[in-house]
Amino acid sequence: MDMRRCRRLKKPPLLSPGDTLGIVAPASYLPKGDEEYLQRGVERVREMGFEVSYSPSLPQRKHLYLAGGDEERAQELMGMFLNPEVKAILCTRGGYGAQRIIPYLDPDFIRSHPKPLVGCSDLTVLLIYLLQRCFLIPFHGPNVATRQFVEGDEEIVRSLKKALTSPAPLGEIKCSVLRKGEAQGELIGGCLSSLVTTFGTPHEVDLRGAILFLEDVDEPPYKIDRMLTHLKAAGKLMGVKGIIFGQMPGCDTGDGLLQEVILDVLSDVDGPLLFGFPSGHGLLNLTIPLGVNVLVKEGVVTFQESEEE
Repeated sequence: MDMRRCRRLKKPPLLSPGDTLGIVAPASYLPKGDEEYLQRGVERVREMGFEVSYSPSLPQRKHLYLAGGDEERAQELMGMFLNPEVKAILCTRGGYGAQRIIPYLDPDFIRSHPKPLVGCSDLTVLLIYLLQRCFLIPFHGPNVATRQFVEGDEEIVRSLKKALTSPAPLGEIKCSVLRKGEAQGELIGGCLSSLVTTFGTPHEVDLRGAILFLEDVDEPPYKIDRMLTHLKAAGKLMGVKGIIFGQMPGCDTGDGLLQEVILDVLSDVDGPLLFGFPSGHGLLNLTIPLGVNVLVKEGVVTFQESEEE
């Protein structure tokens, strides 16, 4: 039985000006020299009208290539859900490591203390966990201790603030059309190379009836082929209504090969195929809710409701 579909997804409460945002590091540590991105990210969040809270040890923590031990990072995240002063949770960066903390999280506790959590890249596995194990709508959006967030377009900041504070639907987003078609379903997905690692685990992604969103960075076309073929061979695309690809920076050789690969591998998968959705790795990283209903029609992705379902 699909438990996610037997329970109502919970919308996390909206924020107000002056609320506190907690910052956590569920995955990789901050490389030497990148600590400034944390401080600049914090300042940009404060310019949005919010207060910020994070552990003083966060910039220095390191275990292997991770921002601390698995239990330590899990406790940090759970602490933010517990803290009544923290109204939403942001992440420093992706890299690797989010899947290692999942065994130490408490889905019942998270479910009873709903808060918006925003992240992308390696944080995809955590977003899927919140959606499908905690029945909490997460947000695919910028990691704050990154060049993309601190030096990126102002639209990245406006989108993040809107997602956290406004009940209005996100609206319409135009993409390039790789294959025409019309479809409707829950938007689920994130970073492709992170999403495929959920297969065979207790937090395996469920894509039945979904509009699948996939994005990645610096993966050559043959690796995208490999991962899409894996998705298809594992039976994960059988119930998908349509697939939306992100901007995919560094994945396209500039000669159209990536788009050819996508069309070739997915030739026997039904539904529309779009390209260039502006969330994730890329120049523009809009903050979007996962688990909400979207319509794909004539190259436009329309968020048909707010996060409140």
